[in-house]
Amino acid sequence: MVESDEEQLEVLKNWWDENGTSLVITVVVTVGAIFGYRAWEENVIETGEAASAVYENLLVATDNIATNGSDEAVRITALSLADTLKSDHGDTTYAVFAAMRLAKVAVTENNLDMAVEELRWALDNVSESHLETTIRVRLARVYAGLEDPASAMALLVDHQPASGQVASVEEAKGDILHAMGDLELARQAYQRALENMNEEVEKPTLELKLADLPLSASLTQASLMQPEIVEEVLEDDDLAEDEEEDDELAEQVTEDEDA
Repeated sequence: MVESDEEQLEVLKNWWDENGTSLVITVVVTVGAIFGYRAWEENVIETGEAASAVYENLLVATDNIATNGSDEAVRITALSLADTLKSDHGDTTYAVFAAMRLAKVAVTENNLDMAVEELRWALDNVSESHLETTIRVRLARVYAGLEDPASAMALLVDHQPASGQVASVEEAKGDILHAMGDLELARQAYQRALENMNEEVEKPTLELKLADLPLSASLTQASLMQPEIVEEVLEDDDLAEDEEEDDELAEQVTEDEDA
């Protein structure tokens, strides 16, 4: 039976009375979600670009500190830029890099308390596991420089690094144990570091540490913690060579957050 136009219109009215409100709500919610997501996406891009720009300026400022450490204006600028990243972009990796950068400067100036503060902030706010391991190793070395081996080892003993970072962690453990005077455990840590070393990476310093370890048996713990040895620990590969790694990670973060 073919319905008349009036009957079809009545059916449509009844359907609308029953479903019209929910349909409108569904359309509004869907459209709102689309526009909301686009606004969020644009905000993420803008935030990432802003954080990237501040971090680039921080790199320039900290480089200037390295070449002209007596310029107080440069130092204030670097601290201000780092504070901006932490306060305005604290949920980005740029803020973590900023803290790490300031810690590196602090170590070169032998301001180890400041280095601890910055690295602690970085560790509390980092989300990438690879970067967390780098921070832990650096912070452990700074604690070793402060003659606090217990705090240093606490950062590493139960930490599970990625396979590519085991060597760095074990070498740091070896340095700390060596400074504590536990030469046997230090030897074991150095050996594990060598066993986990990438075959393409040459590490003559680590091999030398392991080879010379028996010669250090007559050294006391106090002599092992003399400033020149502490300085050597602080300037080891995890604080010197990792600058290139920082730059590579920063470039990756830029690509990820600006994508």
